[in-house]
Amino acid sequence: MAARSVLVYCVHGTYGRDDDGYGAMLMTNAALAKGMDVTLVLADDGVAMAVAAQDTTRIGLPNNLEEVQNTFDLGGRLLVVKESLAERGIEEDELVEEAEVIDAQEVSSLIMEHDVSMTF
Repeated sequence: MAARSVLVYCVHGTYGRDDDGYGAMLMTNAALAKGMDVTLVLADDGVAMAVAAQDTTRIGLPNNLEEVQNTFDLGGRLLVVKESLAERGIEEDELVEEAEVIDAQEVSSLIMEHDVSMTF
């Protein structure tokens, strides 16, 4: 049986670490474009990808908000771990509107609900 649902778990930010976060976004959107049900969970430094007012001009790179918006446009779900936000001083109202905030304890059950899970 082919996998129909994918959970992408991203703990790395996009900028400055071999683009793990960006790779997670590309994998998420590619699976969505193929018609899969995809949930992207951002934890640890990955939560920065959901911040609506990303300003990357100091590092000379484009922000990833277009890829985040593509996730929503393609029907994906974006979940952000509340505890990771608190550890980084990011408030829930700073996130893109479509992001859903969850408790860390919910992640393991989410993994079990999907056919495939990948960590970036």
